[in-house]
Amino acid sequence: MSISEPQARLAVHNIDDLIGLVPYLIGFHPEESLVVIVIEDGRVEVTARVDLSAVSGRGSPEALVCRLFDRYPAAGAWFIAYTRDDDLAWDVLGACAALGGQVRVQRLLQVGPDRWRSDEPDGPSGPISSTVAAVAAEAAVLGLPVRPSRRALAAGIAGPPDDEVNDLAARIDAAGIALDRLGARGRRRMLRRLLAASLPPDRDDSVRLALLVQHEEAQVRVLRHLSVENAETQLALWTWIVRHTLPAQRPAVLGLLGMAAWQNGDGALAMVCLEQLDRIDPLEPIAALLDWLNEAVVPPQAWARIREPLLAALTDQFTVAGRRASRPGR
Repeated sequence: MSISEPQARLAVHNIDDLIGLVPYLIGFHPEESLVVIVIEDGRVEVTARVDLSAVSGRGSPEALVCRLFDRYPAAGAWFIAYTRDDDLAWDVLGACAALGGQVRVQRLLQVGPDRWRSDEPDGPSGPISSTVAAVAAEAAVLGLPVRPSRRALAAGIAGPPDDEVNDLAARIDAAGIALDRLGARGRRRMLRRLLAASLPPDRDDSVRLALLVQHEEAQVRVLRHLSVENAETQLALWTWIVRHTLPAQRPAVLGLLGMAAWQNGDGALAMVCLEQLDRIDPLEPIAALLDWLNEAVVPPQAWARIREPLLAALTDQFTVAGRRASRPGR
C-alpha cells in the first residue's frame, strides 16, 4: 500500500476531472489497483493505492479502510477500482462500501481503459472524456509528478547500467580508503559540504556521499535536517545518488530516498523504496522507520513535531542491530 499527500490545489468538478487527477495524486497511472481518496471539507487529505489482488479473494480492504478512517474520523472517501474485470471491481468496491457505510462512502467507481461506471455494477457510466486531459495538463503545469506506470517508477531509481559497474566499483574502493583516512571529524565536514553543494554532484562526489551515509550518525544528521521545505531538493539528490550505488551501499541510500519521498508527499516512490529495501536488506533500521510512517498514515507536516523521538528510536535500532562496519567496497 502507498499513501500520498496532495501537493497542490486543483478544482474537481466531475468524475472525469477526478479520473484525470488520480495519476497525479498517486504518482503514476494505476493498473489493477484500488485507489482511496480521503476527502474532508472539500479537500483531499490523503490518497492511498493498493493492488486489487491484495484486497480481493482471501484478502480484504478492511485494514486499509479502517486505518484511513481512524486517521481521518470526520472524512469521507471515494473508492476507485482500476480494472476491466467487472466482477473483481464490484466485489472489492462492495466490501469497501460495507466497511465505510453510507455516511463515509461518497462514491464508488470502476475505471476501465475507456469507460467509467459509478455507484453499482449497473449504475451510471460514461466514456473517459477530454476533460481528463485538461485536468492532467493543469496538474502538469503545477509540477505534480506522474510516471507511465509503477514499473517505470521503480526503473527510475535503479542502479547503474551494467557497463558502468566496474568503473563505479573502482571509484567506491578508492573513495572508501580515502574517507577512512579522514576520520570521523573529516567525514562530518565532507558530509556538510556535499549536502550543501549544487545538484547534481559529479560522479566522485556521488560515490563519496553514498559511502558517507553508510554511517548511522550521517543518516540521522540528514534526517534531522529533512523538512517539507527542502524535501524536493532531498528527493532529487538521493534519486541521483541511488544511481551511483552498488548493492552494498543501496539500503542506506534507498532509506533516505524513501524518507525524502514521504516528506515530499510521494507515497508511491516511498513504497517502491520500501519494497526494494525488503529485497536487499529487510533489517535496515531506516526501513522500519519508513514502514511505520506509511502504516500509521502520518502526514509529512507532522515530521517537525515527531522527528526527535523517532530519530532517538532509530538510533536505538542501530544500537540493537549492532554497529555495522564501514562498507566502502562491493
